[in-house]
Amino acid sequence: MNLLRGVIDTHVHSFPDVIPRKLDDLELVEQARAAGMRALVLKSHVSSTCERAYLLNRVFPDFRVFGGIVLNDTVGGFNPHAVNAALRMGAVQVCMPTQSAANHKQYFGGRDGLTILNGTKLRDQVVTILRLVSDSNAILATGHLSPEESCVLIEEALSAGVQRISVTHPEWGVTAMPVEVQQRLAPLGVVYFERCLVSTQPDLVGHVTFETMVQQIRAVGAETTVIASDYGMPQYPTPLEGMRDFIKRLLEAGFSQEEVRCMARENPAKLLRMV
Repeated sequence: MNLLRGVIDTHVHSFPDVIPRKLDDLELVEQARAAGMRALVLKSHVSSTCERAYLLNRVFPDFRVFGGIVLNDTVGGFNPHAVNAALRMGAVQVCMPTQSAANHKQYFGGRDGLTILNGTKLRDQVVTILRLVSDSNAILATGHLSPEESCVLIEEALSAGVQRISVTHPEWGVTAMPVEVQQRLAPLGVVYFERCLVSTQPDLVGHVTFETMVQQIRAVGAETTVIASDYGMPQYPTPLEGMRDFIKRLLEAGFSQEEVRCMARENPAKLLRMV
């Protein structure tokens, strides 16, 4: 069985970037096409990737590449102007801060950082961004917010009419969302949990065991799970090797082929409106 045929990786990193990466965009897409994958979503902590996705789709018309924007300091944080521009250029996803998030910085011993809250309410800029995401029918990703922030964000996003929400690696120590909270969100029908294999790397701060990821998938359900690699770092395998390993280990853990197909093909396709 070709484990990667039709698979979509919703979270990959590649050059150009300010952080060392294993592959550049062209090498990444060439490998994915050759392996029979269907699509990739490029992610950058420092800039929009929708421009790169546009060019890659011109070069490889038989393959789909998607881009988005992450609201870190390098794009002005909660910057509605940057979000509007990215969406107009085809961004499929708007992600809350990652490395610039106050929750992320505090976990790693830092200070300050970006939070979506002004007291107990969303910042005005975040409210505006939610409207832009809703109007464009884009994906809202929670990034490296705290679980408490993510819950507030999701509630407000639903009120704003956002139709697609991705909870970013909910089991990783930095963003760990209690299973009972995930179970409460899962039945909403628009929330997916993006579980990234990188979260199980032993050298990654906040890592969890693969068994923990398996337990959370079983507890919350394959029907709301999207598996992704979040690979691209030089010290790890390529994103393709990561996805192949992820799928192989899920099958070995007892998930059926139908469940794995749901997590690796069908759910990502729904999230990206490819069905």
